[in-house]
Amino acid sequence: MRLVLISYRIMKTNTFITLSTATANVGVLVGLVFLIFELRQTSTIALSQMTQQRALSYIDQNVAYAPDQEFSELMARVYKQHDFDSVTKNEWFQIARHESIERTRARDIWFQYNKGLIDDGIYLLYINSAANRLPLWEWLEVFVPEDFKADAIVRSEEKDFQAGAIRTKFIEWSKDNKSPYEI
Repeated sequence: MRLVLISYRIMKTNTFITLSTATANVGVLVGLVFLIFELRQTSTIALSQMTQQRALSYIDQNVAYAPDQEFSELMARVYKQHDFDSVTKNEWFQIARHESIERTRARDIWFQYNKGLIDDGIYLLYINSAANRLPLWEWLEVFVPEDFKADAIVRSEEKDFQAGAIRTKFIEWSKDNKSPYEI
């Protein structure tokens, strides 16, 4: 009888331990679910802040250019009219500084995309821009990191890539024209 009583107490203790372990495991799982939810929410907030910061940076850059009529006119000649022959050596240096900023912005998007922080739509917009500008960057001797450059080249060779007028017209024009750094 004593053996049965001891066995019953051991079973009761084992049942209690099993139930408490199961309850603790359920608590851990619930905690993990809340942690995942919180991480996703934090990630969404961070992505929103990065997008807003990028937009503000772009706005600030364009607001700074807006009152400068000479630079605005230069931008129109190069990027809209593709009148590369009208650009002076010093204006090419201005374009080089501008393109350096554009390269930095595009590379930042590329970097964030590769870390999983940027969605496909924004990435595609900027990698297309980089692929279209790459001949201009090379001609102006704008430094382009090799890994980023390789991805821009790959994009320019993809079947669905649409070369912009700045790319096609600049490539044709630059065949017969030296970089301002060679002049």
